Amino acid sequence: MDSVLATVWNYLWTPIAATPWTAWREFWLQEICDDRLVIVYFLPLVPLLLLVPRDRLRIGLIASGLAFVAYLCGVLYAGLWLLTCVALHRLGERFVRECQRHDVLTIGPPLAVGTILTLWYLTTMGLHHVPLPAVVNAWLFDHARWLFPLGARGLAWEPVFAQLHARPAAGPPFPLLHAMFWNVHNIGTAYLAARMLHYFVELKRGTIPGARRSLLNFLAYTCYGPALLQGPLERFGKFQDELDTCHTRRGWQHLPPAMVRIAWGLGKSLIATWYFRPLLRDVYGVGGTEVFWQHPEQIQSFVLLYFGVFFMIFWLYLEFSGYCDISAGIARLLGYRQIENFRLPWIATNMRDLWRRWHISLSEILRDYLYIPLGGNRRHPTFNICLTFVLIGLWHAVTPRTAVWGLLIGLCVAFNQHWTRWMKQLDEQPTSRLAVVRRAWLRLQPLPRLCAWLATQHAFVFVLFFFFGGSGGIKVTREILRRVVQALGGVEM
Repeated sequence: MDSVLATVWNYLWTPIAATPWTAWREFWLQEICDDRLVIVYFLPLVPLLLLVPRDRLRIGLIASGLAFVAYLCGVLYAGLWLLTCVALHRLGERFVRECQRHDVLTIGPPLAVGTILTLWYLTTMGLHHVPLPAVVNAWLFDHARWLFPLGARGLAWEPVFAQLHARPAAGPPFPLLHAMFWNVHNIGTAYLAARMLHYFVELKRGTIPGARRSLLNFLAYTCYGPALLQGPLERFGKFQDELDTCHTRRGWQHLPPAMVRIAWGLGKSLIATWYFRPLLRDVYGVGGTEVFWQHPEQIQSFVLLYFGVFFMIFWLYLEFSGYCDISAGIARLLGYRQIENFRLPWIATNMRDLWRRWHISLSEILRDYLYIPLGGNRRHPTFNICLTFVLIGLWHAVTPRTAVWGLLIGLCVAFNQHWTRWMKQLDEQPTSRLAVVRRAWLRLQPLPRLCAWLATQHAFVFVLFFFFGGSGGIKVTREILRRVVQALGGVEM
């Protein structure tokens, strides 16, 4: 027992002891504050925002958000962001007027706006693949490097994450458009599109008064720095209400819990860096040799092969929820109560409950503005669920893999709904044989809940695993099943 405890202690303590705590660029910037956690670069702007008078807060939020984007993604991208938001606001005002007309088809204005927003979103995805002329790109890189995102400028206080994504396999270093639009989910475009889905639907419903639709309010909503790049997705009305009253919720008593929340987010990134990233890189070859995806049969240990699926997804959870914790902590410093984006998803015992706990803001936006308008549970619920999740998949990336992933998740949630409905019907027929079996099974608690939890988590993780691995995820799943069958004495798969 002592040797086991010593082994566990060494495993837990060795990465902490070996951490180069004073290596600012090599560790904190490159390992911790990269990719999602660049949100920490907004922290120096918070004291300035706290000094802004109440009637100038929205102006401060716009200026700080654009400065944050300019620093992170380049001045050119910040200018494009501002112009895009102004154009979207004008489109919204035109949309309101068109919806009030009686000489046009009712479906006309929503269809036109939906088409415009979709084409705009697809264009931002496509710009990632558009090269500038080599001569122009080289001149800009030599004479106007401030136009480029982080990593291209080579300053001592900037992380190098952009270098990993902005450099193509061939061609000149750091093509400008490739670097600026390298991932719509890290540069704010995807979340702005989801916000606009909410905003334009509410415009159509008439729930946003004209006095609230000012350009200043709209820009504050779309340029709010802590949630600008990667969410969470706040509702326009709630956001404005929070800004109107946030000064009353400021004070020294809120500083400790806010800093604890920020530290907890950084702590999750540290945990991912200490225990998950080395495991995925050195044991599974993720990001390098890709043994896990391409040749899972080479992983001798079944335990490592099986739990590699969970390691991958839990690493994602730590990084994403850690970012949301930092964002929520910054919001609390400002007196703003941000929506929670994760609420203990790993304790969910059914798929429906899990999606109420995972990426909550996106799930609720798509539930309210896609699933329910399609008919919700009233008509064709299975089709509505599957279509909603397919659109979630395509929101992440317009590929067949993401569409299939969305369909699989939708089928899991639909199965959960049908199962729940069937169980309620059994409870209404207490004398039926199946109802008797069900009651006997439920008396074995906590075993039924444990089985439901295992089934839910496995379904979620393995389907999400396909989202990341594609055909590689299928190979890993097939290899796991092959070994299970082989261990049970079955036939070779």
